[in-house]
Amino acid sequence: MDQDKAHDFWQIVVDGAATLCELLDASPAEHGLQDGLQRIGRVVQTLRDAAADIDPLLTVEVDQVPACDSAVLRIAISCNHDPDGIEAVQALVAVAPAMPPRIQVCAFAPPAPKEMASELASLEILGQEIPVQQVRFMAEPSTNVPGTFDVACFVPSSAVTEMDQGLPGALVADVLLNMGIGELRVMTRVSRIGIAVTNHPPPKAIQAWDLAEIIDSAPAH
Repeated sequence: MDQDKAHDFWQIVVDGAATLCELLDASPAEHGLQDGLQRIGRVVQTLRDAAADIDPLLTVEVDQVPACDSAVLRIAISCNHDPDGIEAVQALVAVAPAMPPRIQVCAFAPPAPKEMASELASLEILGQEIPVQQVRFMAEPSTNVPGTFDVACFVPSSAVTEMDQGLPGALVADVLLNMGIGELRVMTRVSRIGIAVTNHPPPKAIQAWDLAEIIDSAPAH
């Protein structure tokens, strides 16, 4: 990894910290909110461009996460679910300096908080309301790749989208699986994914968030 480019990337984070943190304090009714969001968007795009200049597989995701009685801005260095980018993500995060207050850095897009599973009734994807509780999964240890799992996903008929690329329900299955177990587990611990479109998943099928415990209980090879 080009150390100078990595240094420049993290300097953009430090220099843009104040602007990025405006997102934490912004109020929907605040005058000038749109201008603030545009400034934040420019910083995020600058980060993504700088990450791609280090390695084309790298990208950046920015979101808010709860922390004690406030919130912090999390900057996740990702590789778009491409295993070839794992080392690049780890190398860039390894040279991150101390972050300003309220800025948190992590490697790979993490799972959404498990509490979200019980609170989130639906998720809008491509303009469609997807009932999260009806998207279910089952996992079995892979017989072909030790340390990984074959995952079956059961999605309701409402989860079929125009972006499924020939495999009905694929987009929703991918989104929910990543929300449930995070980018790194999807890349390193999932061998195969099968998808069935049904409004009646097997009784033993579980939500994606519950897969993490099953996957982590088995040793990786």
